[in-house]
Amino acid sequence: MRIHNFLCSNINSGQDMPPIGGFAPIQYKRNLPIRGPRSSILLISVAFISVYGFYKYIQGVYEKRELKRENVWSRIHLIPLLQVEADRDLYRRKQAMRQVENQIMENIPGWDSEQPIYNTKTDITPTYSFIFK
Repeated sequence: MRIHNFLCSNINSGQDMPPIGGFAPIQYKRNLPIRGPRSSILLISVAFISVYGFYKYIQGVYEKRELKRENVWSRIHLIPLLQVEADRDLYRRKQAMRQVENQIMENIPGWDSEQPIYNTKTDITPTYSFIFK
């Protein structure tokens, strides 16, 4: 008992009490900063971007359709010009073939290069081309 009295002589034997004014409140809620905008703003943003994207897509479809229509009409309007060029080329080739034929057959009596080869009244276009050097 003596040892006990000796060791505990400096200890205040009063009850442990809270500090004057009380303890600080216990923080039990999470204190996290707000990360980014609210979900409603995100939803509105995504909807707006989607609507704008669909609008631009439809504009592209209309533009592509218009370019295709313009291409078709340009070809329609160029067909007569291209046909005239093809006819001129065919006429030039026929004249060249007739001239070569006249040179080859000049020693044959009774040969007429103007007389058609086939027994028909319609003009038959050649299906091959001669390339003369």
